[in-house]
Parts: sequence; C-alpha cells; structure tokens
Amino acid sequence: MDDKEMIHNSARLFKILGDETRLSILHLLSKAEANVSTIVNHIGIEQSNASHQLKILKDHRLIQSRREGKSVVYFPDDNHIYEILDQVFAHIKEDTDTE
Repeated sequence: MDDKEMIHNSARLFKILGDETRLSILHLLSKAEANVSTIVNHIGIEQSNASHQLKILKDHRLIQSRREGKSVVYFPDDNHIYEILDQVFAHIKEDTDTE
C-alpha cells in the first residue's frame, strides 16, 4: 500500500469514527458486548438507526456479531480502534481538566 492509498483509507476510517452515534456504539461495546435492544436503550436511538450504524461498523470491520438464540450480540473486532479511542478520550479529558 502506498502513502496515498494509506492516507485515503485513514481518512475514510476517521469519517466513520466521526459520527456521534457510531462513536457511542463503539464506546459502549468497548465496555461490554451488547445486543441491539441494549444499544438502543443505552444510547437512546431508534432501532432502525442502530441497525444501520451497526451495519456500517461491521462492514468496516470495527465490530463483529454472533447469534445467541433470537438475539444478535455485537462486540469489538479490532482492538487497535479501541486503543485509538482511549487515546482520544484521554486527550479530551485533559482538555476539559485544564479549562
């Protein structure tokens, strides 16, 4: 992969991470696996929106899923993303602590 392609793919990833709903889902899943109902209740969004955002996250290999009975459980796919998010959240906390 050349530099131009790496930068393009990185920008695409940051665009996906730049959505508050998707970021909220990733933050929730970093703490515990969850099904759609749990995600909907915790984040306060419609089920159709949650399903749409979960598909985007899954298509970009940020989360995985497995079926448990009638429910689908979602969980992290790539710990690199969660390491990045931890760094971002730590940075934000630093900014708010100094204000």
